[in-house]
Amino acid sequence: MKPMKKRLLSLLLTLVTILSLLPTSAIAAAKTGSGIQITTNQAYWSTRLLANGTPYSYRPPLVDGKLVYCMDSGLGYHYATPSYLNSFTWTSGTGADADAVLQSALTNSGLSEMDAATVENVKWMMTYLNDCKASNVGQLFMAVQTYVWENQSYKGEPGGDGDAGGYANADTYDLYLSLIDWLLEQKAQEDAEFQRQIEECAAQGKSASIVEDESAKWAVYAISSNRKNQSFFNYYGPRKLVTQDKPGGGDNPTPPVGNADITLKKVSAGTTTGLDGARFNIYHDGQIFGSDVTRNGGIIEVKGAAEGLWSFVETQAPEGFCAVSTPISVYVDTTSGDKQYTVTAENYALPDMKIIKRDAMSGKPIAGAVFSVKSVTGSYSTSVTTGTDGSATLSAIPAGVYVVREESVPEPYIVTNTEQTVALRPGQTSEVTFVDYEKPGLEIIKKNIANGEPIEGVTYRIEQIDGSYSTTATTDSHGRIFLDSIPVGTYKVTEINVPGHVILCQIPQEVALKAGETSTVTFFNAFKPTLEIRKVDSVTGDPVKGAKFQVWYASNHTDTGELNDLGTYYTDENGKIILPEVQDGWYKVTELEAPHGYSIKKPATQECFISSGESKVLTFENTPLSAIIIRKVDSESGQPLEGAWFRIRYLGGTSGTGGTVIGEYRTSSNGTIVVTGLKAGTYVCEEISAPDGYVITDAMETVYLSGKDQDVITVTFGNDKMGSLLIVKKDAVTGAPISDVEFFVTDSDGSVLGNANGRYVTDSAGTIRIDGLTPGMTVIAKEVRAKDGYILDDTPQSIKIKRNSVMTLEFRNQPKGGVLVRKVDAATNEPIADVEFLVTDSDGNFIGNANGKYVTDSAGTFTITDVAPDTTLVIKETRAKDGYILDDTPQTVKVKSNEVVTVEFRNQPKGGVLVKKVDAATNEPISDVEFLVTDSDGNFIGNANGKFITDSAGTFTITDIAPGTTLIIKETRAKDGYLLDDTPQTVKVKSNEMITLEFRNQPLGGLRIIKLDSVTKKPLEGVQFRITYSDGSFVADEGGKLSSNGLYMTDANGEILIRDIVGTLVVTEVKTIPGYTIDEATRSQTIVVNPDDLQTLIVYNVPAGGLQIIKSDEDTGERLGGVKFEIRKINGEILGTYTTDRDGVISIPNAESGWYTIVERKAKDGYALDTTPVNACVKDSETTTVEITNQRMASIMIHKIDAATGADIYGVKFVLYDSGKNPIGEYTTDQDGYIYIDDELVPGKYYLRELEAADGYIRDEQYKTVYVERGKCAQIEWENSAVTGQIQIRKYSSEDNTVTGQLAGTPLEGAVFEITQARSGKVVGYIVTDARGVAASGPLPLGRYFVTEVSAPKYYQLSGEKMEAEIEYPSQIIKLSAYNKPAALGVTIKKSGNYEVQSGQTMSYDFSGIANTSNVALNHFFWHDRIPTDATRALSISTGTYNARLYYKVTFKTNLNDYRTLASNLLTSNNYSLSLNAATLRLVQGEYVTDVRFEFGTVPSGFSSVVKPTMRVQVLGTVSNGYQIINRADVGGQYLNEWQTAKTTWVTTVRRFNTTPLPKTGY
Repeated sequence: MKPMKKRLLSLLLTLVTILSLLPTSAIAAAKTGSGIQITTNQAYWSTRLLANGTPYSYRPPLVDGKLVYCMDSGLGYHYATPSYLNSFTWTSGTGADADAVLQSALTNSGLSEMDAATVENVKWMMTYLNDCKASNVGQLFMAVQTYVWENQSYKGEPGGDGDAGGYANADTYDLYLSLIDWLLEQKAQEDAEFQRQIEECAAQGKSASIVEDESAKWAVYAISSNRKNQSFFNYYGPRKLVTQDKPGGGDNPTPPVGNADITLKKVSAGTTTGLDGARFNIYHDGQIFGSDVTRNGGIIEVKGAAEGLWSFVETQAPEGFCAVSTPISVYVDTTSGDKQYTVTAENYALPDMKIIKRDAMSGKPIAGAVFSVKSVTGSYSTSVTTGTDGSATLSAIPAGVYVVREESVPEPYIVTNTEQTVALRPGQTSEVTFVDYEKPGLEIIKKNIANGEPIEGVTYRIEQIDGSYSTTATTDSHGRIFLDSIPVGTYKVTEINVPGHVILCQIPQEVALKAGETSTVTFFNAFKPTLEIRKVDSVTGDPVKGAKFQVWYASNHTDTGELNDLGTYYTDENGKIILPEVQDGWYKVTELEAPHGYSIKKPATQECFISSGESKVLTFENTPLSAIIIRKVDSESGQPLEGAWFRIRYLGGTSGTGGTVIGEYRTSSNGTIVVTGLKAGTYVCEEISAPDGYVITDAMETVYLSGKDQDVITVTFGNDKMGSLLIVKKDAVTGAPISDVEFFVTDSDGSVLGNANGRYVTDSAGTIRIDGLTPGMTVIAKEVRAKDGYILDDTPQSIKIKRNSVMTLEFRNQPKGGVLVRKVDAATNEPIADVEFLVTDSDGNFIGNANGKYVTDSAGTFTITDVAPDTTLVIKETRAKDGYILDDTPQTVKVKSNEVVTVEFRNQPKGGVLVKKVDAATNEPISDVEFLVTDSDGNFIGNANGKFITDSAGTFTITDIAPGTTLIIKETRAKDGYLLDDTPQTVKVKSNEMITLEFRNQPLGGLRIIKLDSVTKKPLEGVQFRITYSDGSFVADEGGKLSSNGLYMTDANGEILIRDIVGTLVVTEVKTIPGYTIDEATRSQTIVVNPDDLQTLIVYNVPAGGLQIIKSDEDTGERLGGVKFEIRKINGEILGTYTTDRDGVISIPNAESGWYTIVERKAKDGYALDTTPVNACVKDSETTTVEITNQRMASIMIHKIDAATGADIYGVKFVLYDSGKNPIGEYTTDQDGYIYIDDELVPGKYYLRELEAADGYIRDEQYKTVYVERGKCAQIEWENSAVTGQIQIRKYSSEDNTVTGQLAGTPLEGAVFEITQARSGKVVGYIVTDARGVAASGPLPLGRYFVTEVSAPKYYQLSGEKMEAEIEYPSQIIKLSAYNKPAALGVTIKKSGNYEVQSGQTMSYDFSGIANTSNVALNHFFWHDRIPTDATRALSISTGTYNARLYYKVTFKTNLNDYRTLASNLLTSNNYSLSLNAATLRLVQGEYVTDVRFEFGTVPSGFSSVVKPTMRVQVLGTVSNGYQIINRADVGGQYLNEWQTAKTTWVTTVRRFNTTPLPKTGY
């Protein structure tokens, strides 16, 4: 190559010659205007972000019809207000005037900061884009805009979006940078082509240069008149090459040269290694002057460089590296003397692209997905397929912008048909992730509309609406069809075939199937009126085939009751007989013959009445004969297992081997097999196949049958579940789960598990679960791929699988070199979350991608990774958690290779107290213990009146207390099962220190008393005991809820159990049950119960002699109370008349020995009187028991319900007729829709007719036939169809609500209305207004209703209005409007007393105006007086009276004890006088009343005092003259969660008068 110096001189001479030939001016035009417009061409629109992250649509402006680029931050443009758009003035020009416009932009915009090379690049890019027709022209426009912003320092005022790498396009920044590189590459290639042509011209003796086409050139510039640095610009200057012959005779003139030298060194990024083979274009002041290639260690030298800007643009990179199209520039500032300039250019390696494919629901990798990859900015194109880890990597491919498209996926996934654009930056790996959903599933459910039971054998056609898919399917025994992996789309499901007894549903359903989801459609079918006879095994419940039945029918309208024979039938393989389309009437079904191996079990005959359109099911049982029943169950849960196969062999005789196989059988859904009719002998039952997921545990059982019919042997086999393996992957430092770790899993023989060649990947929980493993096998798991940032641990682990168990292998991964920062409470060592740190290196550079900011997680930690080994980190706390003192002392740590270093920071809690409550026996923490915390003056601490409760750790913390404050902490409520420890502790709060106080509770004990019959040892219920402490005080269980006088009774188990007691107890049997006597030796016993101890006391009762009569129902065995008997001795002497108790028992323990006659004199209602005498003999010391039964009389019960809703119907009148249709009586349904007729009906046939329907219902005019049997109640459910309408209510605010801000007329949400029937007063429903203020009822029968608001919206008064609505015709909608007044909240209290008082005197305080001035009710209403005990002692208080009738209580507090009840159940209309005297209240010495509190519960609006409450106090004689006695009282009530309170104070001054002694008189 010629020396570079000579080439440059030649080129400079050529340029001077050409310039001298150009005209001095060109055709030019210029114009001006005002205002800019927004482009409507959506190809140029893009979504951008403001500095606060808010997205908006960026639409470039137009100036003089030209798109323009923002030359600053664009502040204000995103608002695009007319005033902003009109604030611009613009200038445009062509030809030479375009140069003037360019100069204006260079002077006034960010272009002025750019060097010549950058300005030339901007001009070229704008020119290129003005001619560009590419599909991604909008992206290219934003890339040029980004290049403009990148090369200026002004980033705009706050709120702008010009930060190219920040908010404005953070999500597309890499894309724009790649497009900028591509544009610069296009310019470099164009420059190289011009340079080639220039050299070619020079070889031909011509001079050539690059110039802009003056005839095509234009520029436009707009600047705002009222916003700083607001301007827009665009430029068009297409370049061309002009040539001309060199001047004749001799060499070209030599251009001016310098003597500076420039050395360019090309190196591999991050190293000093030189790279040969990089080709560069070389520019001087923006114009190309040559090209060269790096050699000799990556060097290009330019000798004799003249003054100006020299730039190097790479056009071809060394192999394996990316070309950098950004100019590398140096300014040569002098031509005198030798100057040496060196510039360095870095090359990064070609980038990688990683494509990741995941399941959209589980996150698991998907192998076998095919992707196409095509470069947008180049010619590269290929396709890849994901491997077992769900990824595919393309290594060392050209940098640029790519489109990645999913082409195909394996079954059962759906191709997303989406593509993603990804920018590959030099030296980086870019990841692009696709997720796919599985094809959807369709579930079809078929149910009986009457009872919801599944219907088998219904066939459906499933067809896609567009016709691309169609199939048919039939419901199984569960009434279900499930189709999986069918195409996404909308389907029509049509019922096309049903069993004979089912009515076809002719209405198809449509369902839209979405990817990855299963949709369910449910069809309800009505049955044709059927009589279904079911035959089941009485032991297993399995259906029995081949039972023979005869069926008879009697018409509903027959007067004779004649039965018609419908024939004989046999049960099918499902144990059923179905008679379809039966008529209404009476049916009689009799089993005539049981199948072989079964006997008929009574009742063999059943009767039923079938109403019109109704179906009935009758179930009969058969008893197996000489049978083996095999039961198969889950050995752990006992649940029956279907699908196990057994072989049964007959051995003959009583023992032996081998035998004859009599059959192989499969367990039913009940988990049973029944084999009947077996001859005598020995049988072997052998399990040959277990159900799926189970293993055979006990394979064989041998049984012996005697051959007798009643001999039925049941054998139970248990199956164990197969085993499972759970692989758990955790971070070795933090214990956190690690996802996306790949394992290779085999058995001990090396056979791989699963269907992916033994490969498994951990899920988001860091786990892999493999089910269905054979117990006893050994499984080996080995990690083969670690997650990024972790060190691979390829040490295999093995484990033996056990049945019914999940075996776990845990693997831990060490993070690659990094630092774990841990933040803990200095007092408790508990982790502290939400603490902020700043992390830098030793040079102050931020670490991480958030400007060095890290925040501790819920475990109080964060981890710093991907930091070069030996880097020194400086870690400093910048924000502490609330309640803690900031510790901003930095710590330094050096990062080590493949090791995580832990740094711990400790925070001292701010000044406060940690209270800890523990079990005195176990030291375990105790939660839910209540404490009262005050300061030394008695003021409550905290915001809950001094109340604190321990949490699950047994602690609570008191913070934000002034240092030096003394706190008094006292336990006020212990947890159930513990003794209260109310000894207070005091503690002084210290500055910046957390003090710990520990309270300990002793656990309580318990007592169990067991009462037994001394002969049979059976438990005795109802025996009464009195339990007291040794001092005679009663033992009250559950805080007095169960017993307030120490009396307890044994339960059905003969037990009394009392928990949470300790001490010495006296247990006395007070009363036994009839027929027993108390053993005086054990009547009273003493027992000691220690803490955490359960004592058991067993007491026996001896049965007494006498007579016991038990009366019961003959059919059900139910005991009958209220039956009266007369009892005589055998000689006729009357012993007495007795009545059975509620348990149906009469006990006469003192009856003498001898014979007695017992005669029933009065039966229980609904039962027939039986006066047959019964004789009984009583013997000494024995109890004679006589059991007598009664038959229930025949009766009829009618239940009247709504045909649609099933709701009870009140007020329906019926007439009952006898078999001759003679009326017996008229009856009306009650509130619950029932009529019960028990007017001593004789068995037989009756008729019922509806006389009058309820309002809004249609009367059923048909007669119904009813058969009643002795002792039975015939039950009839009778439906009426309603004619319905609806009630709608709209609720509004009547006034402006100052609390909620709602204006008058605003719809109100949350109002609850009660709807009642006007006639019956029965509540038919509740409705609630929605956000629109609308509440709508369901369908309501015609009739009159009352609508009442029962709950108002928050912060509104309850409306007392009772609205009436009458629905008069079908489908009528009654619309009502209601208004609520806003809630006004307030309470008052006023106190008065003496202005002055003498020490030692008594005085009174009056309390007036105690009131709830709110217009709504208040909860927990109270008033309270704090007695000034520094100068007085309370004597008494009169309660006064109040204007609302309520019950309330008065409590008092002393200087030594918390609140206790002074009086309760006080009526507000009465005025009570209550003593507060220490002696009356039995206070200890030195104890006195400090507070009195009146507690009313919920009070209505306007509640107030009438007669003033008055308190009398005694002023202490020691009070000094002028002392002011300050008495404080307060009142309060709660609305929602808000307390309303008021306070009052009265000051009394003490006067002491000095008395002058009288003079002595001498007498």
